[in-house]
Amino acid sequence: MLKAITFDLWNTVFDVIDYTEERIDFLTQFLKKGGLSYDKELIREAYLSALKFFTDTWIREQRHISAERRTEYTLGALGIDLPDTSKKVIVKKFEEIVLNNPPQLIDGAASVIKVLHENYKLGLICDSGMSPGRILRAILRDHKILKYFSCTIFSDEVGDTKPHPVLFKKALEKLNVEPTEAIHVGDLLRTDIAGAKAVGMQAVWFNWKNEQRSKQDIVPDYEIHTLSELLKILKSV
Repeated sequence: MLKAITFDLWNTVFDVIDYTEERIDFLTQFLKKGGLSYDKELIREAYLSALKFFTDTWIREQRHISAERRTEYTLGALGIDLPDTSKKVIVKKFEEIVLNNPPQLIDGAASVIKVLHENYKLGLICDSGMSPGRILRAILRDHKILKYFSCTIFSDEVGDTKPHPVLFKKALEKLNVEPTEAIHVGDLLRTDIAGAKAVGMQAVWFNWKNEQRSKQDIVPDYEIHTLSELLKILKSV
């Protein structure tokens, strides 16, 4: 019997916004105010090299790279050694810049989550990137949906990233359900679907981009293109 549903966050509950340029603009101005005038393209190159390091580690090692580490990597690529107080200012801004233009909810997310909360325990499993769990919870609260989730699991707080089983197992433990009693909804086959199925959960691929699966891709139990379709699927689970 299905008792719990877990959701991915980015591109499943939240619509993704790219904050790369905002962070590069901030770092350029911050360094300039400190007497370090660097060409913006050099700063972009350094920032993107840190992003590549983060992405490669995420894919290869299923390990979270913190905003602090990414900031150190960016400054190192520029050959800059700043005092810890300055680094903390940069990290805080990098983490919180999302609050200047918060992501909006995916179409139907609020209503679907509200309806599902009436009959199921809900959880969130998110690879948090540069914006940590404390910030993302605040945005969920502002959208008035945080209250519907019994647990929120973020990679920056765990140290690992999907599809590592520890994130899914932590969610199942907090929801107090067995893997066979839960289903995960997410947009990425490599992380969401593979990770959920590896621990014995069912998995729903939220294929809102209408992507084609290759023969090598993990096969989801269900595929939807809008979140409202999830309500129909659950009637048969």
